[in-house]
Amino acid sequence: MAKKIRTMRTFARTASKSMEKKIVDNAKELMYNPDILLPEYEDSYSIKYFGKIKKTFNKVNKFKNDIKKLEKLSKKKDISGALAGALLVAHSEKAPYLGVLKYTTGDITYAQRGRSDNEKQAGIQHFDDPVLRLLCFKDIALKKNLHLYSWDDGFVSTGLKPNPPKEFIKFILCRLDLRTSYNVTTCNHLTVEVVKEKQNANADYLRIHWKSAGTIIGICKNCSKSKKNTLFDISKYMIESDVSKDFDITVVGHTIKRTSSNEQETRYIKEYLSGELTDYDFIKNNMQERHQAVKDANERLFVLNGKSYGNDVNDFINDLKPNEYERKGLELILEKIDEPVIFDDVTPNKVLEKYWKDKGLNAMKEIIENEKMAENFYLLDDSPSEILKLVFNYIKRQKILSQLPIYYSLPPLANFIDNIARTYKTYGEKKALGEIKKRPDTPKGKSIAYAFLLFLGKGEDKKWQFSNIEIEFGESLKEHIKKLLESKPEDYNKYLQDLLIFSGSSEKI
Repeated sequence: MAKKIRTMRTFARTASKSMEKKIVDNAKELMYNPDILLPEYEDSYSIKYFGKIKKTFNKVNKFKNDIKKLEKLSKKKDISGALAGALLVAHSEKAPYLGVLKYTTGDITYAQRGRSDNEKQAGIQHFDDPVLRLLCFKDIALKKNLHLYSWDDGFVSTGLKPNPPKEFIKFILCRLDLRTSYNVTTCNHLTVEVVKEKQNANADYLRIHWKSAGTIIGICKNCSKSKKNTLFDISKYMIESDVSKDFDITVVGHTIKRTSSNEQETRYIKEYLSGELTDYDFIKNNMQERHQAVKDANERLFVLNGKSYGNDVNDFINDLKPNEYERKGLELILEKIDEPVIFDDVTPNKVLEKYWKDKGLNAMKEIIENEKMAENFYLLDDSPSEILKLVFNYIKRQKILSQLPIYYSLPPLANFIDNIARTYKTYGEKKALGEIKKRPDTPKGKSIAYAFLLFLGKGEDKKWQFSNIEIEFGESLKEHIKKLLESKPEDYNKYLQDLLIFSGSSEKI
C-alpha cells in the first residue's frame, strides 16, 4: 500500500514571537547553506534525483541577496519556489502572519511566501524537524520510489531499496519505549521467543515484522491501549512508496480452531496502515471477527481473553477464578452448552448471567434436588452468584438441622435457648441476635440472653438493658453457652440440659 500523508486546507494565524523567531532563524540558516535540506546519499539512483534538486538550490542561492529575483523565483510551484520564499523571510526578518497546515501529527505553522506547494514551504521552513522535512521531498520520493529515513541526528536516502541505517533503527526502537533483545522488541508481557516464532501468548498481540530493519515488534492487547498506531509512529520518520511490502503486520491470538499452522488471516490491514485504526482497535477488530467466525461454526469450544481451551471446560473455569459456589454453577451449566463459549475480561457471574435464563433452573434442581425450593431460589431477584451462595448455605443449614435432636415439645426456657442455638448453627450470628431479642421477661431468661450476647461479643453494647444481678448471672453462664453453640450434634442435648440446670431452671427435656 502506498504511503499517504493526509493534509487539509491551510488557514492564517497570528504568529507568536517564539514561532516567528524560529522560522526566521531557520530561513537565515538556509541562506548560508541550502544543502542542509538534502539527505545524505551514496547510491546512483539517489544521486540522479537529488543531484538535480541540489543544482536547483544552487541556482536560487545565487540570488540570495537579490530580493526582486527571489520574489520572481518564489512564484514557481516546485521546491525551488519554496526555498526562494524562505530566503525572502530571512531578508524581511518578519513572519507576523503564519499559514497553518492541518497535518496528521498536528498543526504546522509556516510563513506563506510565493506559490509553491504548502507542504514544501512548511517542510523547508522546518528542516530541523525529522518528520516535517520529509514534506519537502514527499512527491518525488513517492513518484520515483525513493526510500528516505529521517531522525534527530540524520537524514538519508537509500534509493530504490529499503535499507534503514542502524542509527535510524536504534532511534525508532528507543522511541517505542519497549525492550529489545536479539532483534526482537516487545512489551513486558511477551517473550522474545514467542514473538519471534509467532506463537500464541497468554494475550492477543500485534506483531510487526520490519523486514528491511531485520527486527520484529510485539505489543500485547493490554499494552496497546497506551499506544496509538505503532506503524504510524515508525513510518512518519520515513518515506517508502509501499509500506506494506516492508512491514508484515499480523494479529496473533489463540487460534479458535486448532490448526497445524496455528495461524489465522489478519484483516483490516488497509485501515491500520492508513492510520484509521489504533493498535488496540486493530487487535480487537481482528479477534472479534475470529470469534464471530467460531460462533457461526456453532462448535463446542471455550475461549477466554483470546486463549482457546478447546473442549476443556475445567481449565476454562479455573482461569475465571470463581468461588466455590460459582464453580459448581459453572460446571453444571457449561457442561450443557453445545456452542462456542467466548468471553473477554469477564467475572464468573457475567458468564453465569449469559446462560442463567435457559440453564439456571435446571442447575438449581441438580443442586437442591427439591423442585419447589429450586424454583423459589431461581426466581430470586439477585445475581446468579448470590443465588448460588444462598443455595449452598441453605443446603449446609439443612444438613446441620437434620443432625440435631428433634424435640416435639420443649418447656418455654428450653425452647428459647434451642431456637437461638439452632438459628446460630444454621444462619449465623446476625440471625441469632434477632432470636435473642425474643427473650422471656424473667430474671433467668434475661440472664441467659445476656450470656448469649457476651459470647457473640455484643454484651457491652446491650449491658444497659440488664440489672447487675442478671449481668453477673449471665457472665457465669457464658462458658455453658459456648459449649452448646460449638457442640457436635451428638452432644447437643447434653449441653442444652446442662445450660438449663446451671441457669437454675427445673425444666426437663
